[in-house]
Amino acid sequence: MKVSFFETGRYMPPPDMPREWPVPSGVYDPEIGLKAQHQMVERLRFVEKIGFDWVSLSEHHYSPRILTPSTIVAAAHVAGIVKNMKIALLGPIVPHGNPVRIAEELAMVDTMAEGRLIVGLLRGTTNEALSFDLNPAEARERTDEGMELILRAWTEPEPFGWQGRHFQYRTISIWPRPLQQPHPPTYALGTSAESCDFAARHRLGLGVSYGPNEVMAKSTGRYRQKCAEYGWEPTPEHIVYRANMLLAETDEKAEALMNQQRGIAPFPVRDSLRDALIEADQRNIAGERRTASVGNVLPTTFIGGPDTVVEQIRRCRDVMGAGVLDLSLHPPGSGDIDALISALDLFGRTVLPRIREI
Repeated sequence: MKVSFFETGRYMPPPDMPREWPVPSGVYDPEIGLKAQHQMVERLRFVEKIGFDWVSLSEHHYSPRILTPSTIVAAAHVAGIVKNMKIALLGPIVPHGNPVRIAEELAMVDTMAEGRLIVGLLRGTTNEALSFDLNPAEARERTDEGMELILRAWTEPEPFGWQGRHFQYRTISIWPRPLQQPHPPTYALGTSAESCDFAARHRLGLGVSYGPNEVMAKSTGRYRQKCAEYGWEPTPEHIVYRANMLLAETDEKAEALMNQQRGIAPFPVRDSLRDALIEADQRNIAGERRTASVGNVLPTTFIGGPDTVVEQIRRCRDVMGAGVLDLSLHPPGSGDIDALISALDLFGRTVLPRIREI
């Protein structure tokens, strides 16, 4: 089992900050933002020392929850901080950008990171499509076409043109090409039937997130089935599972912390947007529609003391088949940096050495 740390550049909001998305940018404090960046550097050095395999970064907008609106900029910065960990961009949001530029910049970062880049290509959520004045109904088509274009830009040796439904280019011939050939390890991120099928068809990994083992297993099971239909068998490392973990010295302490956080929504969506987003963001789990949790705290999969968490991870591997865990370790909804560092230290001492053989 490999382990990734989900780094968000955690901004510590003052108690009086508005707690709705989108958060007014006028309340941003540059000094707090600078401190968040300094803390990120210290945290990543600590995480690498503990022995994490990856650090992951994600693109999100208009909120202090995640201060990495450009994962590529963040990855270039992180490449100079960590020397051994893989740097996983999970992801950039494909339908919001220029796929050719995404392909170029990822290739550039892969070279800067000396071949340590891992790429996850993401559709994104409806609220973020609205951030860029895009039609959310077209997000799936734009994502698939954009991912096709990125993969071809990385691998096509001759200049080529592209006349798609959503993207058109007369000539494409990217420089630099990725250091890792034919391209960095790449994942299609999402639980949908379309994500599973795309990943299998292109022999990519699959990234799933924030759902119970049995629910996520519907997607990973479909993915493995489709891989077999396309004539190949993925390894466990082809499946990444992003989840929250609340680890404490004992099960009782973990449950007490969890009870303190239940029902807290750190940055709920404004009422004027809520109904539309709840309808649009229903999750597609291997083709089955399920209600999304819009604006609420994401579920916590792993809760307990070290022994309990190790067994929960073992069950996750058995049921879902994930070979890489991408973890947030902190009380959900909490911005307590000291609590996060304590949880990381406890994880490194009591859990990480025991899950390597799983």
